[in-house]
Amino acid sequence: MILTVTCNPCIDKSFLVRGLKPEAKMKAWDVRYDPGGGGINVSRVIKRLGGETVAYGFAGGHTGAALRDLLDQEDLIHHLIEVKHPTRINITFLDEEDGAQYVFSLPGARVDGPEWRQMLSAIRDVDPKPEFIVLSGSLPPGLDADAYGELAKNARERGVQVLVDTSGESLRATLKYRPLVVKPNRRELGLLTERELSGIGDVLTASREVLEMGPQSVIVSLGPEGALAVNADGAWRATAPPVKTVSKVGAGDSMMAAIVRSLRMGKTLPDALKLGVAAGTAATISPGTELCLFKDVNHLFPKVEVTRI
Repeated sequence: MILTVTCNPCIDKSFLVRGLKPEAKMKAWDVRYDPGGGGINVSRVIKRLGGETVAYGFAGGHTGAALRDLLDQEDLIHHLIEVKHPTRINITFLDEEDGAQYVFSLPGARVDGPEWRQMLSAIRDVDPKPEFIVLSGSLPPGLDADAYGELAKNARERGVQVLVDTSGESLRATLKYRPLVVKPNRRELGLLTERELSGIGDVLTASREVLEMGPQSVIVSLGPEGALAVNADGAWRATAPPVKTVSKVGAGDSMMAAIVRSLRMGKTLPDALKLGVAAGTAATISPGTELCLFKDVNHLFPKVEVTRI
């Protein structure tokens, strides 16, 4: 079983407009609501890919109730701890006139000390223990940067493999606990190593530096350029066929879900990288906040090329 943790969940609202104009009342259509936040999205894709998963997170207020309802509609097993403040709503819309996409990420619901301790206790008490835990997404107000580090430490003490998809100090706090995989994008990798990364050579060098900080594997998402993976056995690059991008929202979460699903099936890191890039690419051809679809992942998977570098 794969457990995911989302400290800063949301409801993703997306729609279309035509011709964005200030101070004008503009009509919107194709409005959709999706349960969101890093780990929740990862669990949703794991389920689509045939895996078993439970999503842990926080939920509060009427929007928290709506989040639970959206997860129930997808038959996704979840354990959301009640918090005092309402779950946030993020907004994404596409202007059909020029193809520009706008994403508004709102502040998350504050999590206080007792609520956080309830989360820690709930995860420690999971029995039987999960094989993998995915820590994904940003941290909400009220939580320190070492929150994911605390979860990673507890998982390591129980012999549970950890995968991390966050950034900045939240990511750095997990490294000493030797997570199985960390998955920064190019910008996040640059922030972690405190320098600008231009070519693939820079990304490879920086990835190896991060590997020395503790994680067992580093996978760097590179957008349309694919992704790069590094572990003690070597380095690989995956490239996907060109596609017409509709929305980039959820591509990273789709990629992480495919990676952990592949590793859960006993696949190698290069194999996990290949499925991850297929899923991430598949997400970009889905509208709004929709994640990758199983049929698109299957279609793209054979076209992803992985080479040792």
